[in-house]
Amino acid sequence: MADDRETGRGFGRRRPDEPAPAVTPPDAAASKRSQTVSTVLVASAGLAALGLGSLERTAPSKDVLVYVDAAACAADGIRPAEECRSDYATARAAYPSTAPHYESAAECEEHHGSSHCLPDPNTPPQSVPRMAGFLLGRRASDWVTPEPVYEHRQGHGGHHGSYCTGSGGKVSTGGGGHASSATLKPAAAKATQFGGFGSSGKSFSSFGGT
Repeated sequence: MADDRETGRGFGRRRPDEPAPAVTPPDAAASKRSQTVSTVLVASAGLAALGLGSLERTAPSKDVLVYVDAAACAADGIRPAEECRSDYATARAAYPSTAPHYESAAECEEHHGSSHCLPDPNTPPQSVPRMAGFLLGRRASDWVTPEPVYEHRQGHGGHHGSYCTGSGGKVSTGGGGHASSATLKPAAAKATQFGGFGSSGKSFSSFGGT
């Protein structure tokens, strides 16, 4: 008589001499599903990071300090003068590669205000905002990476703060825009109708203060 497995008869039936199929415990199956979901989430996060180069949507605001330059930082006395100089140098070095680029001076000034932009000598007629100052943590232990800040035109894109970062983060200061204490609200993961943000330059050395 032909083997049922060859003829197709009795499909789904187990012959007496066949071993019972292995059964995956429920918790193991759940673990596999969990691992799959985790992998998908990690992959999605990676794509978002590559596409936006931004912080998580739920990233909390941070208390930071904002100064025009190292001398102003040292004069305030909150951070040691040596740390002010070091952090200012870090921010200034980052400016050429992190400043947002715009297709024209008009587009740049729409976001940052009149007289706060300058031409990029490497890619005319593109324009970049002047470096208005830098931000740093209130303490070295806060692990806030020093970075340039730029003037932001009041009310543009719903932003009522005084400064912004190259990635679109909002920096709100307390008194007239030049107080040392400020709050940094990182850019949202979806966002940003800020034209130019996220487009980094290659190399230029010009920068300006306020």
